[in-house]
Amino acid sequence: MTMQPEDARSYTENCFNGEPASCTYACPYHIDIRSLLKKAGRGRWDSCYKDLASTVSFPLAACSLCRRECEVSCQRACLGDEPIAVRDVELACIAYARSHVPDSFSLVPKEDRIAVIGAGPAGLAAAWQLARKGYAVTVFEKTGMIGGTLLALPNAEAILADVRDAFSVTTVEFRTDTPITDPKETDGFRAVIVATGSGGSDYGLASTRTSAFLTDRPGWFAVGQICGVDMCAALAEGNAVPNAVESYLLSGSTDFSSVVWNRANCSRFVDHEGTERKALTPKTGELYTVQEAKAEASRCMQCNCTACMNACEHLLKYKKTPPRFTLDVYQDSQVRPPITGHSTTRAVYACNLCGRCSSMCPVETDLPGLFCLSRENRMERNDYPPAFHDYWLRSLDRCSGASSVFLEGSAGTGYAFFPGCQLGAASPDFVLKTYDLLRDRYGAALMDCCCGAPAYWGGDRARLDRNTEMIRTQWESFGRPTLVTACASCSRMLRMVLPEIPTVSLYALLASDPQVGSFPGWDTVSVFDPCAVSGDPGTAAAVRKLAENCGVSVSSYDSDGKCCGNGGHIRLADPGLYREIVRNRAADSEYPFVVYCVNCREVFRSQGKECRHILEALLGMDAGPAPHLDEKEQNRMKVKVHLLEKYGKERWVPETQPWDGMKLTVGEDVRAAMEQKMISDADVRECLWNAEKDGDGFYNAEEDSFLACLVRSALTYWVRYRKQGDGFEILEAYCHRMHFRENE
Repeated sequence: MTMQPEDARSYTENCFNGEPASCTYACPYHIDIRSLLKKAGRGRWDSCYKDLASTVSFPLAACSLCRRECEVSCQRACLGDEPIAVRDVELACIAYARSHVPDSFSLVPKEDRIAVIGAGPAGLAAAWQLARKGYAVTVFEKTGMIGGTLLALPNAEAILADVRDAFSVTTVEFRTDTPITDPKETDGFRAVIVATGSGGSDYGLASTRTSAFLTDRPGWFAVGQICGVDMCAALAEGNAVPNAVESYLLSGSTDFSSVVWNRANCSRFVDHEGTERKALTPKTGELYTVQEAKAEASRCMQCNCTACMNACEHLLKYKKTPPRFTLDVYQDSQVRPPITGHSTTRAVYACNLCGRCSSMCPVETDLPGLFCLSRENRMERNDYPPAFHDYWLRSLDRCSGASSVFLEGSAGTGYAFFPGCQLGAASPDFVLKTYDLLRDRYGAALMDCCCGAPAYWGGDRARLDRNTEMIRTQWESFGRPTLVTACASCSRMLRMVLPEIPTVSLYALLASDPQVGSFPGWDTVSVFDPCAVSGDPGTAAAVRKLAENCGVSVSSYDSDGKCCGNGGHIRLADPGLYREIVRNRAADSEYPFVVYCVNCREVFRSQGKECRHILEALLGMDAGPAPHLDEKEQNRMKVKVHLLEKYGKERWVPETQPWDGMKLTVGEDVRAAMEQKMISDADVRECLWNAEKDGDGFYNAEEDSFLACLVRSALTYWVRYRKQGDGFEILEAYCHRMHFRENE
């Protein structure tokens, strides 16, 4: 699949992080008010004035005509405060700037000649902006002086002085007392801007202009009061039309000009919860003093949507906005090794895909969808990092293959228990006791396999599709029952890939026919909702009801869609981020956690956080410490052996490998390192068996140890070990993506 720019952009196109604030969208001149007020708050008056002048051409004229529309859209109102007095701060910037003469730049003059008809606010602004771009501009004014309707303002003299200062650093030809009565009089000019003011001649063009000011006459543009706008809008159009003119001259079209602003964005507010209220700064005179202006400017909240950034450890660490990630994902899709390399691999694969950023986003930006697109694209191109997913993909194949169990229920049963691959891996009793209960109550069938989440997280669409088809086939053979899910991730995956299959949460089902248990030694608890249950308040409420039935008080704590850290296979992509997320979640509440996801249980227990699964209380069991990788696989096999013997009336013996009986001694530190790298005892045994059988490896006489390797399609495993009687002491185990071949 060749990714197109629009494929990536579709996930984040509505994001407005970094875009102008609501006040700027409301401003006719589109002044960057955030930047202006930030500088004013620091007393940088000269810089403020230069910013104003570059945007509005003539700051004093702009302030005199300003309708204070920005203040109507000031987000201070969200807090009940008065809006920021932006115009008063701008007037202070003008008053306290040391010079009103703009900077002069030496530009290579452009050959194109442009005519401006009319020297009012629109015409003067257009002429000044075009001259600053290096164009040869001639202004035709029918009266004897420039200014037009600006001359009628009370402070006209000061405004004209401001205008003269602006034009003092440009080369513009002014032809006063020169009316243009016939369009042919402008022959020789590449473009003509009609800005003749209210009552002036529009040469029959004003009614034909487009949103980019271009009229039916090629190269002719119409702006200002002649088009029915007031003086404020006329000045704004004069500042905007040069972009359209330049686009037209360079390409023959105005399509590349940015002259249209969506005023609907004026109401695009961001969340200001927790922001301090600040009252309007009063003026002691007609003009703010320096200190008053700085204080009022400092009231600006610098409105910018950072909801997803503030809510996610991943985004805080990588410091990239959704639009930036969009660009990186697309650029990575175009990589052609060895000429170019990936720049954002770890960031893309370090997202746990919980979706909290999307739930916090006011415009529903979908970063998890973008990252999944990237992962699928790289998997299809065989350009993905297998080290991040190999263990889980192999585990999926086993869970939906060798260790899967399918049992028919009572005739006409309406339910089939779908425990998911991790429940039985955490403790066989989780599945065995729960299924006994569901079979007794409802005659439920059993579909014990993987939902396909590892393939989805890894971007392996082909593997996911095969697993999905297997589930659909089995479900149909059981008469299309409602699947009773014990895992929120399974529920989410099934809704995504098999929306035709009805599902019900195990916990909602148990709460409807109360199951009573206990949490010995606990009085008050916090319920930690798995991130995948976000948007399912019914299940969350059911677990709280079940917890209360077990005799504990449930605190008001809300995990608010935060992931425990386990999702998306981030443990190998970014171990540091994984540990940070787990620590943060474990510290979120002072009370012990009641969970209903075994992955949550595992990660919290790894931090020493008191934590029990709701099923431990309901079923009267203690699942003990989190099992290591091999114990998980053994637990799955125990589930299958027991269920087939009890309900299938058959004896099933797991397939064995020649290395299964090898005795290993693994120290705590080595075990922890193996778990972190997702290296199982089975991987180590296979590596040692091959080395001992073939006599391969390296011998270190100083420590009497051996180093052996196992090359797989995705990874190469290395084990450093010492022979110990009839067994082996494991000194170190690690893996990497590099492969090597002998005799080449």
